[in-house]
Amino acid sequence: MWIVHFGLKDCQFMLSPDQIDDIALLEDLSMTAWPAPRRILHRGWALYFAAGHTGRANSANAVVPLRAIDDATIDMVETEYRRQGLPPQFRLTPLSPPDLSVRLAGRGYHIASKSLVLCRSLDEIALGTPDAAVRVQDRLDQAWMAAYRRMVPVPEAEMPALLSILNAIAARPRFATLWQDGEPVAACLSVLDRGWAGFYKVACRPDRRGQGLPRRLMTDMLARAAREGAVGAYLQVGADNAPALALYRRLGFRHLYDYAYAKRG
Repeated sequence: MWIVHFGLKDCQFMLSPDQIDDIALLEDLSMTAWPAPRRILHRGWALYFAAGHTGRANSANAVVPLRAIDDATIDMVETEYRRQGLPPQFRLTPLSPPDLSVRLAGRGYHIASKSLVLCRSLDEIALGTPDAAVRVQDRLDQAWMAAYRRMVPVPEAEMPALLSILNAIAARPRFATLWQDGEPVAACLSVLDRGWAGFYKVACRPDRRGQGLPRRLMTDMLARAAREGAVGAYLQVGADNAPALALYRRLGFRHLYDYAYAKRG
């Protein structure tokens, strides 16, 4: 059994080897679906760099189950992030070495945020007829990006990094919008890869919240993914985002594992 120090003090849990295999697959899928434009690989670690846009694309991640980490590796990570003008940041997952959180705490790191990874099978999902109000495209364009930014403001300074990530997706992206009254009211990104559909950037216009629009869009996109051959779906959500957690649970998603970001200072 693996003991994973997920937090810096009291967050740890035990997982079976089969669970570790499932987690390793989803980690691979998510890194492929949300690719940092630059990376460094080092002894089971991947250091991702994307000018600071999103934690996943700007953190050091264990890419295989690791038993331990030495000071030299932590020093290397810190040096490389400072060289890129970014704060050193580790993403703590069940693949991380059990001693990582203790070592980082000793260097003054703290947990900056925690998230949950949820997944569900698509074996029994109702396929039905595609929702005519949902528009799906396999390439990013200005219209989708503009629609998303009306729902979730993205600082102009972060746009180059975000676009570099979205344009670097090598799997099968699906950029979706739900339309009402001639305008987009909800949006999401789905990425199809190796029989799975990963969901990112799920958003709704602020003035249209409370109408079930993200659920309608997600329901349609899950069915579309199944029609394209996906057998499972996954997503990540902030641990403190109660409305999103409630939505995803109603859509049949279940908790698989947690991760957190450890930052220094």
